[in-house]
Amino acid sequence: MDYSADSLPPIKLIPLDRNLSSVQTTKHRSSVKISTPTDIRWIKVLEFLRSNNLAPNSRKLYERELKRFLVWSELHYHELRPRHFALYKEYLRDELRTDAGKPLSKSSINASVAALKSFFKWMCYTYPDIISTNPTLGIKLEKVPLPPAQSLTSEQMEQVWSALELLGETKQRDTALVHILSHGLRAGEVVQLNVGSFDGKLLFLPDTKTNEPRLVPLRKESREVLAEYLQLREQQGEVLNSLSPLMISHHASYKGERLSYHGIYFAVEKIGEIAHIEDLHPHSFRHTYATDLLLLGVDPSHARKLTGHQSEKAFRRYTLRSEQEAAIAAYYRAIGEEAEQ
Repeated sequence: MDYSADSLPPIKLIPLDRNLSSVQTTKHRSSVKISTPTDIRWIKVLEFLRSNNLAPNSRKLYERELKRFLVWSELHYHELRPRHFALYKEYLRDELRTDAGKPLSKSSINASVAALKSFFKWMCYTYPDIISTNPTLGIKLEKVPLPPAQSLTSEQMEQVWSALELLGETKQRDTALVHILSHGLRAGEVVQLNVGSFDGKLLFLPDTKTNEPRLVPLRKESREVLAEYLQLREQQGEVLNSLSPLMISHHASYKGERLSYHGIYFAVEKIGEIAHIEDLHPHSFRHTYATDLLLLGVDPSHARKLTGHQSEKAFRRYTLRSEQEAAIAAYYRAIGEEAEQ
């Protein structure tokens, strides 16, 4: 049999479906849908998303931004160089537009760059045979002024407690929910809480955004409210064990199931409407908790441990207000008006 090169049939290349350029947008930029890449690169992205303990919003953001990058570039991971990411950042800044026709904000550009940095750092660690050096190391984030903490005032908190008294079926649940959120927990962390996470005094968070377990001490009033909520559920016939969800849904389709991330947002928005507080959301209570800790004189390093902030820079927004309050108090002491202050 003739095995010479001339006798072999011609090689036929079967192209992959690389229709990666279609980007569907909806009314709001937050809901931009980007077609999923069909090449093998996407398999690594899915592995990355599964292997990291990302909050729901973070996972959606990472998935969206990594899809966007793979749509923009057809290069395989080992072919990417720093110049490609510099060009991509220029594309984000100069060419990409929101649905309103405006350029992306610096924060949006940073979110995209941060997602890429996180993914390629993971790739270098997990697959050094594919990428030995992180090509995103030299890409800088845009300089963005640190936004102020969106803390609630004492008057607004009073409005929240008053609004809870006007609720019907969800009153006990939502009161317990606000007490928990008022201790600095993220909505995603509340979703994961089980009955066994509460020992009567502390909340134990095994899976947090920083991948470190966290203990959250509760105030006496909050401990009592949470205990009463669990007792009420038992009185209503629910059999609780350590793995039972700490917060349950009252929605007709999910009644008795674990309260979801969106369920928490919906509950807080409803409270905000009753309390006449515009744009009230779960993170409002986290901002308030962190700010109050510092105003009470808690050491910033201890406060960060309680809130679970990984970045000292991100926590800086809370220290600014406490430092300003201390400076004002020092001024009045210096001029002898401390009593009036």
